[in-house]
Amino acid sequence: MMKLVLVTVAVYLLQAVSLSEGAGCQRRVCYHTNWSQYRPVGGKFKPNNIDPSLCSHIIYAFAKLVGNNLKAFEWNDESTDWMVGLYAEFTNLKKSNPGLKTMLGVGGWNMGSGPFHAMVATAAGRNAFATSTVQFLRKRNFDGLDLDWEYPANRGSPPQDKGLFTELVKEIQAAFRADAQQSGKPKLILSSAVGAGKDKIDTAYDVPAISKELDFINLMTYDLHGSWESFTGHNAPLYARSDEKGDQALLNVDWAARYWVQKGAPKNKINVGIDLYGRAFTLKDPNHSLPGDPTSGPGHAGKFTREAGFLSYYEICDIKKSGGQVHRIKEQDVPYIVKGDQWIGYDDTTSIREKARYVKDNGFGGVMVWALDLDDFQGTCGEGKYPLMKAVNDECNTPSTGNHQHNTPRPNVVVTVGPQITQPTNHHVDHSTDFSCINKPDGFYPSATSCEHYYICTTGNSFSVACAQGLVFNPNTRFCDWPKNYQCTTGGQVTQPVNHVTPVPQTQRPVGTVTHSTSVLNESNYCKDKSDGIMKDPMDPCNAFFECANGITYKISCPPGTKFREDIKLCDMPQNVQGC
Repeated sequence: MMKLVLVTVAVYLLQAVSLSEGAGCQRRVCYHTNWSQYRPVGGKFKPNNIDPSLCSHIIYAFAKLVGNNLKAFEWNDESTDWMVGLYAEFTNLKKSNPGLKTMLGVGGWNMGSGPFHAMVATAAGRNAFATSTVQFLRKRNFDGLDLDWEYPANRGSPPQDKGLFTELVKEIQAAFRADAQQSGKPKLILSSAVGAGKDKIDTAYDVPAISKELDFINLMTYDLHGSWESFTGHNAPLYARSDEKGDQALLNVDWAARYWVQKGAPKNKINVGIDLYGRAFTLKDPNHSLPGDPTSGPGHAGKFTREAGFLSYYEICDIKKSGGQVHRIKEQDVPYIVKGDQWIGYDDTTSIREKARYVKDNGFGGVMVWALDLDDFQGTCGEGKYPLMKAVNDECNTPSTGNHQHNTPRPNVVVTVGPQITQPTNHHVDHSTDFSCINKPDGFYPSATSCEHYYICTTGNSFSVACAQGLVFNPNTRFCDWPKNYQCTTGGQVTQPVNHVTPVPQTQRPVGTVTHSTSVLNESNYCKDKSDGIMKDPMDPCNAFFECANGITYKISCPPGTKFREDIKLCDMPQNVQGC
Protein backbone atom coordinates (compact mmCIF):
# COMPACT_ATOMS: atom_id res chain seq x y z
CA MET A 1 0.00 0.00 0.00
CA MET A 2 0.81 3.37 0.29
CA LYS A 3 4.11 4.57 1.62
CA LEU A 4 3.73 8.33 2.02
CA VAL A 5 0.94 10.58 0.82
CA LEU A 6 2.60 13.33 -1.20
CA VAL A 7 -0.52 15.43 -1.66
CA THR A 8 -1.38 17.60 1.32
CA VAL A 9 -5.07 18.32 1.67
CA ALA A 10 -6.96 21.00 3.50
CA VAL A 11 -7.73 19.39 6.80
CA TYR A 12 -11.13 20.98 7.17
CA LEU A 13 -13.80 19.65 9.40
CA LEU A 14 -16.66 18.86 7.03
CA GLN A 15 -20.10 18.15 8.37
CA ALA A 16 -19.19 14.57 9.04
CA VAL A 17 -20.19 11.88 6.63
CA SER A 18 -22.34 9.83 8.89
CA LEU A 19 -21.59 6.15 9.22
CA SER A 20 -25.02 4.83 9.98
CA GLU A 21 -25.61 2.10 12.44
CA GLY A 22 -25.98 -1.38 11.07
CA ALA A 23 -24.89 -4.93 11.32
CA GLY A 24 -21.58 -5.33 9.50
CA CYS A 25 -19.22 -8.27 9.13
CA GLN A 26 -21.41 -10.10 6.61
CA ARG A 27 -18.20 -10.91 4.76
CA ARG A 28 -14.91 -12.17 6.15
CA VAL A 29 -12.58 -12.06 3.14
CA CYS A 30 -9.19 -13.72 3.60
CA TYR A 31 -6.15 -13.77 1.35
CA HIS A 32 -3.96 -16.83 0.85
CA THR A 33 -0.48 -16.34 -0.62
CA ASN A 34 1.00 -18.95 -2.94
CA TRP A 35 4.60 -17.98 -2.06
CA SER A 36 4.20 -18.85 1.63
CA GLN A 37 4.88 -22.46 0.63
CA TYR A 38 8.57 -21.54 0.31
CA ARG A 39 9.09 -20.53 3.94
CA PRO A 40 11.19 -22.75 6.24
CA VAL A 41 9.53 -25.51 8.22
CA GLY A 42 7.47 -23.85 10.93
CA GLY A 43 6.32 -21.08 8.61
CA LYS A 44 5.62 -23.09 5.46
CA PHE A 45 1.97 -22.68 4.50
CA LYS A 46 -0.16 -24.36 1.85
CA PRO A 47 -3.92 -24.69 1.26
CA ASN A 48 -4.13 -27.71 3.56
CA ASN A 49 -3.12 -25.41 6.45
CA ILE A 50 -6.22 -23.24 5.94
CA ASP A 51 -9.15 -23.55 8.33
CA PRO A 52 -12.01 -22.98 5.88
CA SER A 53 -14.50 -22.23 8.65
CA LEU A 54 -12.83 -18.89 9.44
CA CYS A 55 -13.68 -17.07 6.20
CA SER A 56 -16.68 -16.45 3.97
CA HIS A 57 -14.41 -15.81 0.95
CA ILE A 58 -10.78 -16.74 0.40
CA ILE A 59 -8.73 -15.14 -2.37
CA TYR A 60 -5.77 -16.98 -3.84
CA ALA A 61 -2.92 -14.50 -4.41
CA PHE A 62 -1.73 -14.14 -7.08
CA ALA A 63 -2.13 -15.09 -10.71
CA LYS A 64 -0.27 -12.99 -13.26
CA LEU A 65 -1.37 -11.28 -16.43
CA VAL A 66 0.38 -12.20 -19.67
CA GLY A 67 -0.95 -10.34 -22.65
CA ASN A 68 -4.72 -10.39 -22.26
CA ASN A 69 -4.88 -13.63 -20.29
CA LEU A 70 -4.62 -14.86 -16.74
CA LYS A 71 -1.74 -17.23 -16.13
CA ALA A 72 -0.67 -19.26 -13.10
CA PHE A 73 2.36 -17.79 -11.32
CA GLU A 74 3.86 -20.73 -9.43
CA TRP A 75 5.10 -23.96 -10.95
CA ASN A 76 2.67 -26.00 -8.83
CA ASP A 77 -0.45 -23.82 -9.08
CA GLU A 78 -1.91 -25.95 -11.85
CA SER A 79 -2.62 -29.69 -11.60
CA THR A 80 -0.80 -32.12 -13.87
CA ASP A 81 -1.15 -35.81 -14.63
CA TRP A 82 1.21 -36.57 -11.75
CA MET A 83 0.33 -33.84 -9.25
CA VAL A 84 -2.69 -32.15 -7.69
CA GLY A 85 -1.96 -28.42 -8.00
CA LEU A 86 -2.45 -25.76 -5.36
CA TYR A 87 -5.43 -24.34 -7.23
CA ALA A 88 -7.27 -27.64 -6.82
CA GLU A 89 -6.22 -28.02 -3.18
CA PHE A 90 -7.49 -24.50 -2.59
CA THR A 91 -10.89 -24.84 -4.28
CA ASN A 92 -11.39 -28.24 -2.61
CA LEU A 93 -11.69 -26.39 0.71
CA LYS A 94 -15.34 -25.91 -0.26
CA LYS A 95 -15.90 -29.59 0.48
CA SER A 96 -15.33 -28.81 4.17
CA ASN A 97 -17.30 -25.57 4.08
CA PRO A 98 -19.93 -25.67 1.31
CA GLY A 99 -20.77 -22.01 1.87
CA LEU A 100 -17.19 -20.88 1.25
CA LYS A 101 -16.36 -18.90 -1.90
CA THR A 102 -12.87 -19.37 -3.35
CA MET A 103 -11.60 -16.61 -5.63
CA LEU A 104 -8.46 -15.86 -7.63
CA GLY A 105 -6.53 -12.60 -7.31
CA VAL A 106 -4.54 -11.13 -10.18
CA GLY A 107 -1.81 -8.52 -9.90
CA GLY A 108 -0.25 -7.36 -6.66
CA TRP A 109 2.25 -4.68 -5.71
CA ASN A 110 5.16 -6.21 -7.57
CA MET A 111 3.35 -6.77 -10.84
CA GLY A 112 2.63 -3.07 -10.88
CA SER A 113 0.77 -1.29 -13.63
CA GLY A 114 2.53 -2.42 -16.81
CA PRO A 115 0.59 -5.57 -17.73
CA PHE A 116 -2.74 -3.99 -16.76
CA HIS A 117 -1.99 -0.84 -18.77
CA ALA A 118 -1.18 -2.86 -21.88
CA MET A 119 -4.37 -4.90 -21.55
CA VAL A 120 -6.85 -2.08 -20.88
CA ALA A 121 -5.46 0.15 -23.65
CA THR A 122 -7.88 -1.23 -26.25
CA ALA A 123 -11.47 -2.43 -26.22
CA ALA A 124 -10.28 -5.64 -27.86
CA GLY A 125 -7.78 -6.25 -25.04
CA ARG A 126 -10.37 -5.69 -22.32
CA ASN A 127 -12.88 -7.91 -24.07
CA ALA A 128 -10.32 -10.67 -24.57
CA PHE A 129 -9.39 -10.54 -20.88
CA ALA A 130 -13.01 -10.63 -19.70
CA THR A 131 -13.90 -13.55 -21.99
CA SER A 132 -10.80 -15.63 -21.25
CA THR A 133 -11.12 -14.95 -17.51
CA VAL A 134 -14.55 -16.59 -17.41
CA GLN A 135 -13.08 -19.70 -19.04
CA PHE A 136 -10.02 -19.70 -16.75
CA LEU A 137 -12.05 -19.44 -13.55
CA ARG A 138 -14.74 -21.95 -14.52
CA LYS A 139 -12.20 -24.55 -15.63
CA ARG A 140 -10.41 -24.35 -12.27
CA ASN A 141 -13.54 -24.18 -10.08
CA PHE A 142 -12.95 -20.64 -8.78
CA ASP A 143 -15.97 -18.58 -7.73
CA GLY A 144 -14.70 -15.19 -8.79
CA LEU A 145 -11.89 -12.75 -9.51
CA ASP A 146 -10.19 -10.09 -7.37
CA LEU A 147 -8.51 -7.29 -9.35
CA ASP A 148 -5.39 -6.04 -7.58
CA TRP A 149 -4.04 -3.34 -9.89
CA GLU A 150 -1.69 -1.15 -7.86
CA TYR A 151 -2.62 1.34 -9.08
CA PRO A 152 -4.54 2.61 -12.14
CA ALA A 153 -3.13 5.98 -13.33
CA ASN A 154 -0.11 5.50 -11.02
CA ARG A 155 3.32 3.83 -11.02
CA GLY A 156 3.86 4.24 -14.76
CA SER A 157 0.17 4.10 -15.64
CA PRO A 158 -1.07 7.27 -17.43
CA PRO A 159 -4.06 9.32 -16.18
CA GLN A 160 -6.45 7.87 -18.76
CA ASP A 161 -6.11 4.44 -17.11
CA LYS A 162 -8.41 5.65 -14.33
CA GLY A 163 -11.28 5.64 -16.81
CA LEU A 164 -10.08 2.52 -18.58
CA PHE A 165 -10.04 0.64 -15.26
CA THR A 166 -13.70 1.55 -14.89
CA GLU A 167 -14.36 0.21 -18.38
CA LEU A 168 -12.50 -2.99 -17.52
CA VAL A 169 -14.63 -3.52 -14.40
CA LYS A 170 -17.82 -2.98 -16.42
CA GLU A 171 -16.78 -5.43 -19.14
CA ILE A 172 -15.73 -8.15 -16.71
CA GLN A 173 -18.99 -7.85 -14.79
CA ALA A 174 -20.97 -7.97 -18.04
CA ALA A 175 -19.10 -11.12 -19.05
CA PHE A 176 -19.80 -12.68 -15.63
CA ARG A 177 -23.52 -11.93 -15.93
CA ALA A 178 -23.69 -13.32 -19.46
CA ASP A 179 -21.90 -16.49 -18.38
CA ALA A 180 -24.33 -17.03 -15.48
CA GLN A 181 -27.30 -16.60 -17.78
CA GLN A 182 -25.91 -19.03 -20.34
CA SER A 183 -24.54 -21.65 -17.96
CA GLY A 184 -27.21 -21.55 -15.25
CA LYS A 185 -24.41 -21.43 -12.65
CA PRO A 186 -24.14 -18.80 -9.90
CA LYS A 187 -22.60 -15.60 -11.23
CA LEU A 188 -18.86 -15.28 -10.76
CA ILE A 189 -17.94 -12.70 -8.10
CA LEU A 190 -15.96 -9.59 -9.02
CA SER A 191 -14.06 -7.63 -6.38
CA SER A 192 -11.09 -5.29 -6.31
CA ALA A 193 -8.37 -4.54 -3.78
CA VAL A 194 -8.08 -0.74 -3.57
CA GLY A 195 -5.76 1.83 -2.02
CA ALA A 196 -6.34 3.67 1.25
CA GLY A 197 -4.22 6.78 0.64
CA LYS A 198 -5.92 9.95 -0.55
CA ASP A 199 -3.58 10.46 -3.50
CA LYS A 200 -4.31 6.98 -4.81
CA ILE A 201 -8.05 7.16 -4.16
CA ASP A 202 -8.38 10.46 -5.99
CA THR A 203 -6.21 9.60 -8.98
CA ALA A 204 -6.88 5.89 -9.49
CA TYR A 205 -10.60 5.31 -9.03
CA ASP A 206 -13.91 6.62 -10.29
CA VAL A 207 -15.41 5.53 -6.99
CA PRO A 208 -19.14 5.75 -7.79
CA ALA A 209 -18.70 4.01 -11.16
CA ILE A 210 -16.61 1.06 -9.98
CA SER A 211 -18.67 0.71 -6.79
CA LYS A 212 -21.77 0.21 -8.91
CA GLU A 213 -20.20 -2.71 -10.78
CA LEU A 214 -18.04 -4.45 -8.16
CA ASP A 215 -19.67 -7.02 -5.90
CA PHE A 216 -17.48 -5.82 -3.07
CA ILE A 217 -14.40 -3.67 -2.43
CA ASN A 218 -11.37 -4.78 -0.41
CA LEU A 219 -9.92 -1.65 1.20
CA MET A 220 -6.20 -2.06 1.90
CA THR A 221 -6.09 -0.18 5.20
CA TYR A 222 -2.61 -1.34 6.19
CA ASP A 223 0.98 -0.52 5.25
CA LEU A 224 0.06 3.03 6.23
CA HIS A 225 3.45 3.33 7.93
CA GLY A 226 6.62 1.29 7.58
CA SER A 227 10.40 1.38 7.38
CA TRP A 228 10.34 3.38 4.15
CA GLU A 229 9.77 6.32 6.54
CA SER A 230 12.34 7.76 8.94
CA PHE A 231 10.19 7.56 12.05
CA THR A 232 8.12 4.97 13.89
CA GLY A 233 4.46 4.61 13.04
CA HIS A 234 1.85 1.88 13.27
CA ASN A 235 1.16 -0.20 10.21
CA ALA A 236 -2.63 0.06 10.50
CA PRO A 237 -3.83 2.48 13.20
CA LEU A 238 -7.58 2.65 13.66
CA TYR A 239 -7.51 6.42 14.28
CA ALA A 240 -5.12 9.35 13.99
CA ARG A 241 -2.85 10.47 16.83
CA SER A 242 -3.35 14.00 18.13
CA ASP A 243 0.26 14.94 17.31
CA GLU A 244 -0.02 13.94 13.64
CA LYS A 245 -0.22 16.83 11.22
CA GLY A 246 -0.99 17.30 7.54
CA ASP A 247 -1.07 14.13 5.50
CA GLN A 248 0.00 12.04 8.47
CA ALA A 249 -3.42 12.62 10.05
CA LEU A 250 -5.02 10.82 7.10
CA LEU A 251 -3.06 7.59 7.48
CA ASN A 252 -5.51 5.54 9.50
CA VAL A 253 -8.32 3.05 8.99
CA ASP A 254 -11.11 5.36 10.09
CA TRP A 255 -10.17 8.18 7.72
CA ALA A 256 -9.75 5.91 4.69
CA ALA A 257 -13.04 4.09 5.27
CA ARG A 258 -14.94 7.34 5.71
CA TYR A 259 -13.33 8.90 2.64
CA TRP A 260 -14.35 6.00 0.40
CA VAL A 261 -17.91 6.48 1.62
CA GLN A 262 -17.66 10.23 1.07
CA LYS A 263 -16.44 9.61 -2.50
CA GLY A 264 -19.49 7.48 -3.26
CA ALA A 265 -18.84 3.87 -2.23
CA PRO A 266 -21.76 2.13 -0.47
CA LYS A 267 -20.69 1.04 2.99
CA ASN A 268 -22.23 -2.39 2.54
CA LYS A 269 -19.80 -3.07 -0.31
CA ILE A 270 -16.66 -2.09 1.62
CA ASN A 271 -14.56 -4.73 3.39
CA VAL A 272 -12.23 -2.90 5.76
CA GLY A 273 -8.69 -4.31 5.70
CA ILE A 274 -7.10 -5.82 8.80
CA ASP A 275 -3.42 -6.81 9.05
CA LEU A 276 -2.25 -10.10 10.55
CA TYR A 277 1.38 -8.95 10.55
CA GLY A 278 3.57 -6.09 11.78
CA ARG A 279 5.94 -3.51 10.35
CA ALA A 280 9.31 -3.28 12.09
CA PHE A 281 11.84 -0.45 12.49
CA THR A 282 15.34 -0.10 13.90
CA LEU A 283 15.38 2.83 16.30
CA LYS A 284 18.02 5.51 15.86
CA ASP A 285 18.21 5.73 19.65
CA PRO A 286 16.72 2.89 21.78
CA ASN A 287 16.05 5.47 24.51
CA HIS A 288 13.55 7.19 22.21
CA SER A 289 10.91 4.64 21.29
CA LEU A 290 7.61 6.49 21.19
CA PRO A 291 5.44 6.65 18.06
CA GLY A 292 7.00 9.24 15.75
CA ASP A 293 10.55 8.85 17.11
CA PRO A 294 13.47 8.65 14.63
CA THR A 295 14.53 5.39 13.01
CA SER A 296 17.60 4.31 11.07
CA GLY A 297 16.04 1.68 8.82
CA PRO A 298 13.92 -1.46 8.74
CA GLY A 299 13.72 -3.88 11.61
CA HIS A 300 15.40 -7.28 11.53
CA ALA A 301 13.96 -9.90 9.20
CA GLY A 302 12.04 -12.74 10.80
CA LYS A 303 13.23 -16.33 10.80
CA PHE A 304 10.31 -17.47 8.65
CA THR A 305 9.07 -14.49 6.63
CA ARG A 306 12.66 -13.37 5.92
CA GLU A 307 11.91 -9.79 4.93
CA ALA A 308 13.50 -6.81 6.68
CA GLY A 309 10.89 -4.56 8.26
CA PHE A 310 8.15 -7.18 8.17
CA LEU A 311 7.09 -9.83 10.71
CA SER A 312 4.26 -12.33 11.00
CA TYR A 313 2.15 -12.39 14.15
CA TYR A 314 3.76 -15.62 15.32
CA GLU A 315 7.25 -14.12 14.88
CA ILE A 316 6.17 -11.12 16.95
CA CYS A 317 4.97 -13.54 19.65
CA ASP A 318 8.53 -14.90 19.84
CA ILE A 319 9.88 -11.39 20.37
CA LYS A 320 7.37 -10.84 23.15
CA LYS A 321 8.35 -14.15 24.79
CA SER A 322 12.04 -13.20 24.64
CA GLY A 323 11.63 -9.94 26.54
CA GLY A 324 9.91 -7.51 24.19
CA GLN A 325 7.81 -4.91 25.99
CA VAL A 326 4.28 -4.34 24.71
CA HIS A 327 2.85 -0.80 24.71
CA ARG A 328 -0.48 0.53 23.48
CA ILE A 329 -1.23 3.70 21.54
CA LYS A 330 -4.52 4.55 23.24
CA GLU A 331 -5.62 7.16 20.69
CA GLN A 332 -5.19 4.65 17.87
CA ASP A 333 -6.38 1.48 19.63
CA VAL A 334 -3.31 -0.52 18.55
CA PRO A 335 -0.21 -2.03 20.20
CA TYR A 336 3.49 -1.89 19.48
CA ILE A 337 6.39 -3.82 20.95
CA VAL A 338 9.93 -2.66 21.73
CA LYS A 339 12.98 -4.83 22.30
CA GLY A 340 16.34 -3.08 22.30
CA ASP A 341 16.50 -1.03 19.13
CA GLN A 342 13.62 -2.93 17.48
CA TRP A 343 10.18 -1.29 17.23
CA ILE A 344 7.24 -3.22 15.77
CA GLY A 345 3.71 -1.94 15.22
CA TYR A 346 1.23 -4.81 14.90
CA ASP A 347 -2.27 -5.98 15.81
CA ASP A 348 -3.16 -8.40 18.59
CA THR A 349 -6.46 -10.03 19.53
CA THR A 350 -7.57 -6.92 21.45
CA SER A 351 -6.97 -4.44 18.62
CA ILE A 352 -8.34 -6.90 16.06
CA ARG A 353 -11.58 -7.11 18.03
CA GLU A 354 -11.72 -3.32 18.18
CA LYS A 355 -11.39 -3.09 14.40
CA ALA A 356 -14.01 -5.77 13.81
CA ARG A 357 -16.31 -3.96 16.23
CA TYR A 358 -15.72 -0.72 14.31
CA VAL A 359 -16.69 -2.44 11.05
CA LYS A 360 -19.75 -4.03 12.60
CA ASP A 361 -21.06 -1.04 14.53
CA ASN A 362 -20.55 1.37 11.63
CA GLY A 363 -22.36 -0.84 9.15
CA PHE A 364 -19.56 -1.69 6.72
CA GLY A 365 -20.03 -4.80 4.62
CA GLY A 366 -17.24 -6.84 6.12
CA VAL A 367 -13.59 -7.28 6.93
CA MET A 368 -10.69 -8.32 4.75
CA VAL A 369 -7.49 -9.81 6.18
CA TRP A 370 -3.98 -10.03 4.80
CA ALA A 371 -3.04 -12.85 5.10
CA LEU A 372 -3.91 -16.24 6.60
CA ASP A 373 -0.32 -17.52 6.61
CA LEU A 374 0.71 -14.65 8.91
CA ASP A 375 -1.66 -15.52 11.74
CA ASP A 376 -0.43 -18.08 14.29
CA PHE A 377 -1.80 -20.99 12.29
CA GLN A 378 0.08 -23.59 14.37
CA GLY A 379 -0.76 -22.21 17.82
CA THR A 380 2.83 -21.50 18.92
CA CYS A 381 1.87 -18.25 20.70
CA GLY A 382 -0.14 -20.16 23.29
CA GLU A 383 -3.49 -18.68 22.24
CA GLY A 384 -4.65 -21.62 20.15
CA LYS A 385 -4.55 -21.86 16.37
CA TYR A 386 -5.50 -18.78 14.35
CA PRO A 387 -6.02 -16.48 17.37
CA LEU A 388 -6.41 -13.33 15.24
CA MET A 389 -8.89 -14.84 12.81
CA LYS A 390 -10.86 -16.32 15.68
CA ALA A 391 -10.96 -12.89 17.31
CA VAL A 392 -12.40 -11.49 14.06
CA ASN A 393 -15.05 -14.20 13.94
CA ASP A 394 -15.95 -13.94 17.62
CA GLU A 395 -16.44 -10.20 17.38
CA CYS A 396 -18.34 -10.37 14.09
CA ASN A 397 -20.68 -12.95 15.58
CA THR A 398 -21.42 -10.77 18.62
CA PRO A 399 -24.55 -8.60 18.27
CA SER A 400 -23.75 -5.01 17.35
CA THR A 401 -24.28 -2.25 19.89
CA GLY A 402 -24.70 0.12 16.96
CA ASN A 403 -22.59 2.71 18.78
CA HIS A 404 -18.84 2.38 18.39
CA GLN A 405 -17.21 4.74 20.86
CA HIS A 406 -13.52 5.59 20.77
CA ASN A 407 -12.06 5.67 24.26
CA THR A 408 -10.03 8.88 23.85
CA PRO A 409 -10.68 12.17 22.07
CA ARG A 410 -9.58 11.99 18.44
CA PRO A 411 -9.48 14.46 15.61
CA ASN A 412 -12.43 14.25 13.26
CA VAL A 413 -10.51 14.65 10.01
CA VAL A 414 -12.62 14.62 6.86
CA VAL A 415 -11.53 16.05 3.53
CA THR A 416 -13.68 18.74 2.01
CA VAL A 417 -14.85 18.08 -1.53
CA GLY A 418 -17.09 21.12 -1.90
CA PRO A 419 -17.72 24.48 -0.27
CA GLN A 420 -19.47 23.12 2.82
CA ILE A 421 -16.83 23.90 5.44
CA THR A 422 -17.06 24.31 9.17
CA GLN A 423 -14.41 25.53 11.58
CA PRO A 424 -11.63 23.02 12.33
CA THR A 425 -11.70 21.82 15.92
CA ASN A 426 -8.77 19.41 15.92
CA HIS A 427 -5.07 19.49 16.67
CA HIS A 428 -3.88 19.06 13.10
CA VAL A 429 -4.75 22.53 11.85
CA ASP A 430 -3.95 25.53 14.04
CA HIS A 431 -5.96 28.72 13.79
CA SER A 432 -3.47 31.30 12.57
CA THR A 433 -2.99 34.69 14.18
CA ASP A 434 0.08 35.73 12.14
CA PHE A 435 -1.50 35.51 8.68
CA SER A 436 -4.58 37.39 7.57
CA CYS A 437 -7.07 35.96 5.09
CA ILE A 438 -9.23 39.07 5.10
CA ASN A 439 -10.09 40.03 1.52
CA LYS A 440 -8.19 37.00 0.22
CA PRO A 441 -9.86 34.30 -1.92
CA ASP A 442 -10.24 30.88 -0.32
CA GLY A 443 -7.18 28.78 -1.06
CA PHE A 444 -3.63 27.81 -0.08
CA TYR A 445 -0.89 30.37 0.67
CA PRO A 446 2.84 29.90 1.43
CA SER A 447 4.29 30.93 4.76
CA ALA A 448 6.58 33.96 4.73
CA THR A 449 8.83 32.43 7.37
CA SER A 450 8.88 28.65 6.92
CA CYS A 451 9.31 26.28 3.98
CA GLU A 452 7.47 23.53 5.84
CA HIS A 453 4.27 25.45 6.60
CA TYR A 454 1.45 26.99 4.63
CA TYR A 455 -1.89 28.64 5.27
CA ILE A 456 -5.44 27.78 4.28
CA CYS A 457 -7.90 30.62 3.82
CA THR A 458 -11.59 29.86 4.07
CA THR A 459 -14.37 32.43 4.47
CA GLY A 460 -11.85 34.97 5.76
CA ASN A 461 -10.38 32.66 8.40
CA SER A 462 -6.77 31.51 8.28
CA PHE A 463 -5.34 28.17 9.38
CA SER A 464 -1.67 27.21 9.66
CA VAL A 465 -0.79 23.72 8.41
CA ALA A 466 2.51 21.82 8.67
CA CYS A 467 3.75 19.59 5.87
CA ALA A 468 4.64 15.99 6.62
CA GLN A 469 8.20 15.45 7.78
CA GLY A 470 10.74 15.91 4.97
CA LEU A 471 8.41 17.84 2.66
CA VAL A 472 8.16 21.53 1.74
CA PHE A 473 5.23 23.57 0.52
CA ASN A 474 5.36 24.03 -3.25
CA PRO A 475 3.44 27.22 -4.18
CA ASN A 476 3.42 26.17 -7.83
CA THR A 477 1.30 23.10 -7.18
CA ARG A 478 -0.25 24.20 -3.85
CA PHE A 479 0.82 20.87 -2.37
CA CYS A 480 3.55 19.70 -0.01
CA ASP A 481 6.28 18.23 -2.16
CA TRP A 482 9.77 16.70 -2.11
CA PRO A 483 12.61 19.28 -1.90
CA LYS A 484 13.94 17.91 -5.20
CA ASN A 485 10.84 19.30 -6.92
CA TYR A 486 10.92 22.78 -5.37
CA GLN A 487 13.89 24.73 -4.00
CA CYS A 488 12.45 26.80 -1.20
CA THR A 489 14.29 29.98 -0.05
CA THR A 490 11.61 31.29 2.30
CA GLY A 491 12.90 33.04 5.43
CA GLY A 492 16.52 32.57 4.41
CA GLN A 493 16.18 28.78 4.27
CA VAL A 494 17.50 26.98 1.23
CA THR A 495 16.26 23.46 0.62
CA GLN A 496 18.62 21.82 -1.80
CA PRO A 497 17.05 19.59 -4.42
CA VAL A 498 18.07 16.04 -3.63
CA ASN A 499 17.49 12.76 -5.33
CA HIS A 500 15.06 11.62 -2.68
CA VAL A 501 13.83 8.13 -3.33
CA THR A 502 11.23 6.64 -1.02
CA PRO A 503 12.11 2.96 -0.77
CA VAL A 504 9.18 0.59 -0.85
CA PRO A 505 9.14 -2.88 0.66
CA GLN A 506 9.59 -5.73 -1.79
CA THR A 507 6.08 -6.87 -1.25
CA GLN A 508 3.06 -7.56 -3.30
CA ARG A 509 -0.28 -6.48 -2.04
CA PRO A 510 -2.94 -6.02 -0.81
CA VAL A 511 -0.50 -5.88 0.91
CA GLY A 512 2.27 -6.55 2.27
CA THR A 513 3.95 -9.83 2.28
CA VAL A 514 5.23 -10.99 -1.04
CA THR A 515 8.83 -11.80 -1.64
CA HIS A 516 8.45 -12.11 -5.41
CA SER A 517 9.67 -9.09 -7.34
CA THR A 518 7.84 -8.57 -10.62
CA SER A 519 8.23 -5.32 -12.50
CA VAL A 520 7.91 -3.92 -15.98
CA LEU A 521 11.32 -2.95 -17.32
CA ASN A 522 10.37 0.21 -19.11
CA GLU A 523 14.00 0.97 -19.85
CA SER A 524 14.66 -2.40 -21.42
CA ASN A 525 14.07 -3.50 -25.00
CA TYR A 526 14.98 -7.09 -24.22
CA CYS A 527 11.71 -8.49 -25.60
CA LYS A 528 11.26 -5.96 -28.39
CA ASP A 529 12.13 -8.39 -31.18
CA LYS A 530 11.50 -11.65 -29.34
CA SER A 531 8.61 -14.08 -29.42
CA ASP A 532 6.35 -14.43 -26.39
CA GLY A 533 7.82 -16.76 -23.80
CA ILE A 534 10.09 -17.21 -20.80
CA MET A 535 13.89 -16.99 -20.88
CA LYS A 536 16.61 -16.66 -18.28
CA ASP A 537 18.03 -13.32 -17.24
CA PRO A 538 21.55 -13.37 -18.70
CA MET A 539 22.76 -11.03 -15.92
CA ASP A 540 21.31 -13.15 -13.10
CA PRO A 541 20.43 -16.58 -14.55
CA CYS A 542 19.98 -18.34 -11.21
CA ASN A 543 17.64 -15.88 -9.55
CA ALA A 544 15.54 -14.21 -12.22
CA PHE A 545 14.01 -14.62 -15.65
CA PHE A 546 12.31 -12.56 -18.33
CA GLU A 547 8.81 -13.08 -19.60
CA CYS A 548 8.03 -11.57 -23.00
CA ALA A 549 4.46 -10.72 -23.93
CA ASN A 550 3.50 -8.63 -26.95
CA GLY A 551 7.00 -7.18 -27.08
CA ILE A 552 6.84 -5.98 -23.46
CA THR A 553 9.53 -7.11 -21.03
CA TYR A 554 8.71 -8.36 -17.54
CA LYS A 555 11.45 -9.31 -15.10
CA ILE A 556 10.45 -11.83 -12.46
CA SER A 557 12.55 -12.89 -9.46
CA CYS A 558 12.35 -16.40 -8.08
CA PRO A 559 10.95 -16.77 -4.56
CA PRO A 560 13.47 -17.09 -1.70
CA GLY A 561 15.01 -20.53 -1.54
CA THR A 562 14.43 -21.32 -5.22
CA LYS A 563 16.41 -20.93 -8.46
CA PHE A 564 15.39 -20.53 -12.09
CA ARG A 565 15.47 -23.80 -14.00
CA GLU A 566 15.72 -23.13 -17.70
CA ASP A 567 14.67 -26.55 -18.97
CA ILE A 568 11.21 -26.30 -17.39
CA LYS A 569 11.13 -22.48 -17.43
CA LEU A 570 10.11 -22.34 -13.79
CA CYS A 571 11.68 -21.68 -10.38
CA ASP A 572 12.65 -24.90 -8.61
CA MET A 573 14.49 -26.18 -5.57
CA PRO A 574 18.25 -25.37 -5.81
CA GLN A 575 19.24 -29.02 -5.76
CA ASN A 576 17.40 -29.50 -9.04
CA VAL A 577 19.16 -26.62 -10.80
CA GLN A 578 22.68 -27.32 -12.05
CA GLY A 579 25.22 -24.58 -11.50
CA CYS A 580 23.12 -22.63 -9.00
